[in-house]
Amino acid sequence: MKNNKIIALIYKDYMFYLNKILYSISPKCAANKEYKKFFKKNIDWDSPKNLIEKIFWLQFNSDTSLWTKYADKYLVREFVKEKGYENYLPKLYGKWDNPNDINFDELPERFVLKSNNGCGTVIVVKDKLQLDYESTIKQLTKWLKRPFGYSAAQSHYLKIKPCIIAEEFLENTSENSSSIVDYKIWCFNGEPESILVVSDRLSINDYSLSFYNLNWTNISNMTLTEYSKNKCWKNVDKPDSLDKMLEIAKSLSKGFPQVRVDFYDVDGHPYFGEMTFTTGFGNYTENYYNYLGAKVDLSLSKRIS
Repeated sequence: MKNNKIIALIYKDYMFYLNKILYSISPKCAANKEYKKFFKKNIDWDSPKNLIEKIFWLQFNSDTSLWTKYADKYLVREFVKEKGYENYLPKLYGKWDNPNDINFDELPERFVLKSNNGCGTVIVVKDKLQLDYESTIKQLTKWLKRPFGYSAAQSHYLKIKPCIIAEEFLENTSENSSSIVDYKIWCFNGEPESILVVSDRLSINDYSLSFYNLNWTNISNMTLTEYSKNKCWKNVDKPDSLDKMLEIAKSLSKGFPQVRVDFYDVDGHPYFGEMTFTTGFGNYTENYYNYLGAKVDLSLSKRIS
């Protein structure tokens, strides 16, 4: 097992530098490389059709300055406040540009540490007394020194000024999941469409997926590919705060051709998670990618010359 972890770390480092080199040579080639892995064809830059093609088109042909601002897990909090939803943000305990500045004595017994500019860069602290401060600081420092965004040419992440934040630990109250459930609402210019549900999360790559429409009908069999290693299609109870989640998602996504707005539910109270403009891919069927792609109106985007 130890050897496997070492190999995994070496491979992760290798892929980071490979993606960085490819991005420096040609961002479009970096994007196309990732796209072709799943779709087995090149991106149609002239006439994009499915959801992922249109996201890539937006990355290279539209103003993504707000993507940079609202994909930032720290700065997006101000946007949520401006929209009138401050009560639905997890408590913020601190923000640091340098992990060595963190005073762990001032943090509560339980909290969550995360970088503002990454994917899966999260440390869940359930008992501060069990936390190894030295290794934690080392991990956080590594995250800040390694920018996220080279893979698939997600340039808006590379423009985020990195920092570490500590937020409230949200307790899992769902009887359907061994971890807190993540409700990811797909929105198209202020109109929620469907909800990807992530439950039983053990790690960034180990979790269960199911899919629902706005009426909370399980549509996993029509949307999730049978080849996804995370497919589960289990029935997860409708969250008590779904209507409020949809209200907030509708407000935050207004004006964006596409964005995914993520939430948690704790005892019927919704908590905002993040906004994602360049989703990962590989879990949906080709038909569903095409269906969601038809929802993206590229004419709404602010073009760049």
